[in-house]
Amino acid sequence: MLEVVSTSEEAEIRSISAAGGIGVDWVLGGTHPQRGREILDGTPARYCPFPGTVVDHPSILQGEIAEIAEHARSLTATPGIDGLDLLAYRHVSADPVSLVRSVVEAASGPVIVAGSIASLQQIRDIAAAGAWGFTIGGAIFEALLPGGPDLAGQIKAVLSVASAA
Repeated sequence: MLEVVSTSEEAEIRSISAAGGIGVDWVLGGTHPQRGREILDGTPARYCPFPGTVVDHPSILQGEIAEIAEHARSLTATPGIDGLDLLAYRHVSADPVSLVRSVVEAASGPVIVAGSIASLQQIRDIAAAGAWGFTIGGAIFEALLPGGPDLAGQIKAVLSVASAA
């Protein structure tokens, strides 16, 4: 999996092109799904862009839950879009679990929750809301999860909770 968190359309296109070129299985993220689909057409990569309005870096998700869910429905009804990369914990005001639940119900593909997952309880919560998967970055490198500060210990703790959830 490769997650695109580029700060400009040009950088996003370069990242998606690189992903297609190196043969990743999944491309996550990005805010230009039409271009992403065009670039990945003919590759085996599955594509999961961000639903909703994503701004700034680190990314912030904006919009009402109903709007984001409708965007999720529209995106996953589009050929070449296989699922979604949802910034649930990066929303400015929405309850992340309610957001995940609404997007999962609206989408016709897997929903991967990305961004600001920093506890085992959050993993349990998003699993209960129907998320197919999740990504963790900074929380592991900042040793915020149980099993730390060792990287391997944190990963083991996360995988244990994820498999139980």
